Amino acid sequence: MPLEKYNTDADINFAVLDLLYRIKLNFLNHLLQINQFPLGIHAVWKNAAQYDIPNQRLADWLLHTGSLTERLQALTNKFEVKVLGQATIDADPSEQSTLPDYHKHQWQIREVILYGDGKPWVFARSVLPEHLCKTTWATLGNQPLGQRIFNDNKFVRSEFVITPLDRNPITGIDIASPPSSNAINQLWGRRSAFKIEDWNLLVAEVFLPDCPSYISDFALANTIDESAK
Repeated sequence: MPLEKYNTDADINFAVLDLLYRIKLNFLNHLLQINQFPLGIHAVWKNAAQYDIPNQRLADWLLHTGSLTERLQALTNKFEVKVLGQATIDADPSEQSTLPDYHKHQWQIREVILYGDGKPWVFARSVLPEHLCKTTWATLGNQPLGQRIFNDNKFVRSEFVITPLDRNPITGIDIASPPSSNAINQLWGRRSAFKIEDWNLLVAEVFLPDCPSYISDFALANTIDESAK
């Protein structure tokens, strides 16, 4: 009996270890999707009035017309931009229909992740005129596009459209799975068009789970205080 019990326990331990290994492998495979450019944002974009935004803080982040880059930089000791990819490829149908001159020019898709203190805060996807990418923004590199846009007062911005997302575009993992008392059940994104002279462009941003947009002012203040120590 003791031997049989030992074998049963061993089988259970092996099964648990095998499950943990499979979970880890699955997670690593999801992380590899970061390099599978372009990721895109599969969503239905609508005016803010058509969605029930959960709270005023999130609404303020979604509809804030100032520089998102500067707002994020003010909340972190280390702000970074990782370029996932930038290439001359077709935009999504919803992006094409939003740009009035899409079929008149060549376009580039640029996808980046904005990090605060090593945590991924925002996934951004831009549809940019190739002409500007080869001239005005030829040296953009891993600099935030928003910094260039908001330093040029010739840019005119449209109203925002927003969207709720049940899936993280970076990992491809459902937001509410696995369930957790601390889990964010939905991510939110926003998109707006910019115009400079005769050129149009489109910028979409998804606030990722660690983004301050989901954190209360009190909790955020404590987090900043701790990181400053």
